[in-house]
Amino acid sequence: MRAMSRAAAFLLAALLAAACGRPGAATVATLKVRKGPFEIALPAFGELQAAKSTAIVVSPESRFSLLTIGWMAPEYSTVKSGDVVIRLASTDLPDQLRSEQAELAKVDLEIAQKEKQLEKEKSDLTGQITVTAVQRELADVYAARDETIFPRNKIIEDAIDLNYQTIRERHFEDERAQLEKRTKAELQLLQSKARAHQVKIKQFEDQLNNLDIRAPHDGMFIINKQWNGDKYRVGMNAYSGMKLAALPDLSVMEAKVFVLESEASGLKENLPVSLSLDYEPGRLFTGKIAGLDTIAKPLSEDSPLKYFETRVALDATDPRLMKPGIQVKATIFVERQADVVAVPNQALVYEQDKAFVMVRRGSRVEKRPVETGARSLTLTVVTKGLRPGEVILLGGAESAAKAGKPS
Repeated sequence: MRAMSRAAAFLLAALLAAACGRPGAATVATLKVRKGPFEIALPAFGELQAAKSTAIVVSPESRFSLLTIGWMAPEYSTVKSGDVVIRLASTDLPDQLRSEQAELAKVDLEIAQKEKQLEKEKSDLTGQITVTAVQRELADVYAARDETIFPRNKIIEDAIDLNYQTIRERHFEDERAQLEKRTKAELQLLQSKARAHQVKIKQFEDQLNNLDIRAPHDGMFIINKQWNGDKYRVGMNAYSGMKLAALPDLSVMEAKVFVLESEASGLKENLPVSLSLDYEPGRLFTGKIAGLDTIAKPLSEDSPLKYFETRVALDATDPRLMKPGIQVKATIFVERQADVVAVPNQALVYEQDKAFVMVRRGSRVEKRPVETGARSLTLTVVTKGLRPGEVILLGGAESAAKAGKPS
């Protein structure tokens, strides 16, 4: 953490003031207390980005294929709606499409054969039913029934023959019904397989049609970065849903800055921020923290340092100066107080969790209890017990011993 105080100049101006005392007494550094601003600030660095942008995404329908980036439009180029901005390449998509088309043709052939077989078997059974029905009718017409004319054996034989023809006709009808039911189930299974192949063929055709990614609207083409900071480039693999680029809305910009983990004490949302552009460091822009990561991460794979990624919402956007990717330096104010008494940390003495300062009063030194507030690496705000214009000793008890006995 880096502490900043605009009162530093006049606070340190008296750092080497000599103490009053006897000739030959040891020189003690003193400081005349004054009010001034107090700040605790965190340094950060990063780049500008659009607050809103339209992502250029690899089609979700490409999840079954290995794709590579074959061509990309020049970065920061202006594109129109419908322009091709990224062209993907695939070696396996055409092969997968041909394979599915061949499987579909095979299933269609099986369906045709099954339907033809069904018609033939149904025709055979229908013929059997027709013949059996005629035989049953003849048996019924010529069956011997009059016991006064025909022998009993003849009557029994004709009745058995009629019953046989009836059962035989019913058997062929049942067999035809079972054939239709069985064949219908087999056809439904084959048709289900055909539909599955048709769905895959549609997917592969859509993927081939989506190899050319087009701009959804007019804008500036910006290539996205990977997790390690490197930008996507031609030859890299691309996967379903991957955000390769963006078309940012340049009317509202924000900053993505990084704060070193070891310096991030007090970092939170809504803290005020001032930042400057690298190519125009003399002009400051203001904003506040709109969001930050909860876990610090390294900026590169081999870096031992970790940073918190922080998003800064700017109070105003200058479209003439602000473009995505421009480097910035930022200062995040964890604490800002105006017109307060702040003393160097070495002027404070702590005893039993109580703070004291050594105040020079003429030739004597007074050990005075004080109440403290915000504290930085170099300064501490004194909220009670010390007035502007009083002179304090720097160095605590050791300085008091040199200057004289405390009262």
